[in-house]
Parts: sequence; C-alpha cells; structure tokens
Amino acid sequence: MKRGFIYLSFLLIFLLLFRTFLFSSYVVEGRSMEPALHDGDRAVVSVMGDLLQPLESRDMIFFRMNEETFVKRVLAVPGDYLAVHHRYLYVNGERYSDTKADYQELLNISESNGQVVPEKCYIVLGDNLQESADSRTYGCIAENDIIGKVIGHFDLKFNE
Repeated sequence: MKRGFIYLSFLLIFLLLFRTFLFSSYVVEGRSMEPALHDGDRAVVSVMGDLLQPLESRDMIFFRMNEETFVKRVLAVPGDYLAVHHRYLYVNGERYSDTKADYQELLNISESNGQVVPEKCYIVLGDNLQESADSRTYGCIAENDIIGKVIGHFDLKFNE
C-alpha cells in the first residue's frame, strides 16, 4: 500500500512537471486560422519547442500580446527577407501564397524594396487573411512573447 502511494505520488508530480514545463493546451478563439484550426478547437502546444527545434516558417504558434493570447502561422523568422511585388508576398525570393493582399504593413515594406526580419522578431499571418489581425496589424512578434509551437489539435465539439 505504501509503495503504491509512492508510485502514485511520483506519477502525479511527473505529470504536473510534464504539463507545466513541456506541453500546454489552449482553446482557439475566432476564425483567423481557418481552415487549419477552427473556433473552439483545442491545440496542444510545446512550450519548450524552441529548445528542441527552432521555429520555422509555416509553424503555428501561440503568443501573448497586450495580455491576450493569439494563434497564428509563422511567415518569417529572424534573418528572412520579405518583399512585396504586385500585392504578392515573397519570403527569401519565393512567393508565399497565391493570395493577393495588402502586405505593405509587414515591417513597412514598400512595393519597391524589401526588408530583412530583425533578430528576435517573428512575422506571423492568419491562414484566413480576411478574418485575421496579425503582423499586418501589430507588426513583429518578439521572441519572448511566444508561448510555444502547436504540435497538434483536436475538436471537442460533439454532435453539433
């Protein structure tokens, strides 16, 4: 009986540390990440991800800004080169998407010249550009505002 209590205590402490320092979960709010994530989906976030594997373009992340939590897709990481040509966005010389949009607000890029993403700065976009407030609205996401990388998600809505 005493041994069982010790094992159970160890397991609970391990699970608490595992959840606190390695993974967390967040509920997606809004439509800015559709079709990848939907309002009400629960996302599993690796909070130690940057130590294990650095963030890359197209990773989905959760971050904090003005005491709110957001989820967006990483468009560009420090050192990447952003340019806009005929309302198309290019990252390191490759077209990011076939969607035309007003990308000039990203780091104040003009149509005639691009810009390198500064150190400890990440540029993010929502997948649903028409429904997203993202780096076009609030600029660079500081590295220390990033909570973690989305490693999975699931829908908790049953028979709606």
